[in-house]
Amino acid sequence: MSVVTAPKSLTAREISEMLDGELVGNGDRCIDDVQIVERAEARHLTFVGDQKNVARLRNSRAQVVIAPANARTEIAAFPDCTFILVPEPEPAFLSVTGILMPPRPRPHLGISSRAVIHESAKIGPNTNVHPMAVIGRDVSIGHSCDVGPGVVIGDGCQLGDNVVLHANTVLYHDVKIGSHVIIHASCVIGADGFGYRLVNGGHERLPHFGTVVICDDVEIGAGTTIDRAKVGETVIGTGTRIDNQVMIGHNCRIGRHNLLVSQVGFAGSVTTGDYVVCAGQVGIADHVHLGDGAIIGAKAGVHRDMPGGQTYLGAPAGPAAETTRQLMALRRLPEIRDTVRKLEKELENLRARLKDPADGECSESSAA
Repeated sequence: MSVVTAPKSLTAREISEMLDGELVGNGDRCIDDVQIVERAEARHLTFVGDQKNVARLRNSRAQVVIAPANARTEIAAFPDCTFILVPEPEPAFLSVTGILMPPRPRPHLGISSRAVIHESAKIGPNTNVHPMAVIGRDVSIGHSCDVGPGVVIGDGCQLGDNVVLHANTVLYHDVKIGSHVIIHASCVIGADGFGYRLVNGGHERLPHFGTVVICDDVEIGAGTTIDRAKVGETVIGTGTRIDNQVMIGHNCRIGRHNLLVSQVGFAGSVTTGDYVVCAGQVGIADHVHLGDGAIIGAKAGVHRDMPGGQTYLGAPAGPAAETTRQLMALRRLPEIRDTVRKLEKELENLRARLKDPADGECSESSAA
């Protein structure tokens, strides 16, 4: 097995040539590590993502910086730095980071003797099964998969090729996973949904006969839970990315290439179109549909269907422009309250004057 050896250091000129970037400044400066702007020292490579963030270099000791190509005016304020100008700084920075800090090579340990595997399970070639994993009856696993330590794969589960299940993930029975899927540590896929009915003063659990289907090229963050359907399937569409600690209820059908950020919660039977984005801590009520390209802002509460192609904020969620106007009005409530009180006082004084016969102007008006 060949082992990737990282270079000990790189010059700014070498980095610029790797990235096909424009070098501005001393190309002989060397870096041997990477760091964010505020923590960077002289031998750290760092980056700024856009023009406005170039100013963050005032609080940095970095000497080699990847910056956006349209920031030539802004970088002139830092003549002591060497800049590498590229169209997209962050991907460029990460590509160099991957050279300096290459990922550990995939181990080829095969099937551990300390794993517990039912004799009926079928495991494809080049698949690693780590110690303490448990694989149940009639399980099918494709080639080049990685089943981490402590993983439990229930009876009847089907996994495609190049699937990675990190430590302590649990797949309940009959879950179906496509190819090129990554499921991070401690996820629970296929538990019963939260379904009960009140019978004789107690909560009687409703059985869940369905399953979970995770399509190809999906990544699921640590600690996420996806419930099986009552009947049919809970589906996660191709290319979707799910962050840590997301909750997806029974019978949800998530479209392709969705982005679900940490602590999002979907109640039962939620459906989404393609390229939907839900920011952190969004909550979606049951049976709601989010249209293609809908963007739901952080902490929004969605109680009704949201057409695609728009951004929504607030609880209850509404179109971003409308919700923003409402929030701005709320911020002005103390000022508006003081104004109303002042107007009420002036109105009260005016009424008193109109009723007072001693007031000359009012008396003339009365006489007339």
